[in-house]
Amino acid sequence: MAENLRYLQAARINTIMAALQDAREMPADLVWSNRIGDVPALDEEIMARFVGRMQIADLIADDQAAVIYQAGKFNFESTAVPNLKHGIGLNQSMLNQLRSLSGRVEADMGIFSAYENRTIDALLTGIRWRKEALFVAMLIDGFSYDRLGIKMSNVTWGMPSDLKITTGVTWDTAGSATPVADLLAAKLVGQTRYGITFDRASMTTTDFRYMIATTEYQNKAKQFLPPQLTFTNLALANLAQQQALAEATLGMTIELSDSRYWTQAANGVQTSAPFHPVGKVILTASANDNNDGVWDFANGVVTESIVADLVDTSMFGGLGGAQYGPVAYATPADANLNPPGVVYWGVSRGFPRKHLLQASAVLTVGTYGDLIAVGEPF
Repeated sequence: MAENLRYLQAARINTIMAALQDAREMPADLVWSNRIGDVPALDEEIMARFVGRMQIADLIADDQAAVIYQAGKFNFESTAVPNLKHGIGLNQSMLNQLRSLSGRVEADMGIFSAYENRTIDALLTGIRWRKEALFVAMLIDGFSYDRLGIKMSNVTWGMPSDLKITTGVTWDTAGSATPVADLLAAKLVGQTRYGITFDRASMTTTDFRYMIATTEYQNKAKQFLPPQLTFTNLALANLAQQQALAEATLGMTIELSDSRYWTQAANGVQTSAPFHPVGKVILTASANDNNDGVWDFANGVVTESIVADLVDTSMFGGLGGAQYGPVAYATPADANLNPPGVVYWGVSRGFPRKHLLQASAVLTVGTYGDLIAVGEPF
């Protein structure tokens, strides 16, 4: 391999990806990625869900045998294990810049190395975005996808039916909606039937604004207002004050989630979408955060790392054997170099798993859209 192209070796590029993954904290807008960890898994484990209940210990006298209980079982899902993968191109002008380095990355005063780091960071961010979207889908127990040959329809993670609640009146009906009663009723089901204290309600700002505008909410929140304030002079735009008031009224943390991701259609049109859909309120217990016994992301070995040595002619250098994702590498954009170019790839392989099926509840509180148009003005 030409000396100047050694900078495109897969092992080196993957090292950059690993450094970005390890050295930086997870972006704050990836709420659930900070609460659900990766667990190494084989392909046959990735789509499996352990089903079983822990047993209270028996009292056994000395010299007496204890009872052995069945440990549980794995339920296997029918959905195939997906790859989380995308690429970013390195065009001809950047290749010419790479050639000018003459064996030293430092020779470009950081121009190429900065570009390369931004590119690999963008690939990692895209993988993180997809994982975050899958986590939210798991928490609301519903996912459909139809793109680039992958078709998934109404994928569920087994949430109990009594935790999938549709409110009798949508929250945008200010005069008769009962958001406080809706949330407390769902919390009561979690406590009494499953022994889980849902102490956090995650929703979009749109849902929150509808909630605090209802007559029922305001009547119940009055007792928590400071004497000098009323709902007439308390600015609705002051979300921090409103969140504090709602938390006192409901006895749980109110989390507003409005982060968005970008996707590009086959025709090149780019659109944004929310991780957390409007009209869905997710209830969870903060005690379950980062508990792999409750939920995890089953992170598999990336197939590209297994077969890299077999297709070395299409990859710049090898990945050094089987590796868990995310993995990054580079390939020629076209085998005939027509036009010349390089593609950086980022790939992971896996799927979220929910081991404690009652770990979240979801309230469908309306089918309305966002209060603010999501399209960008031009």
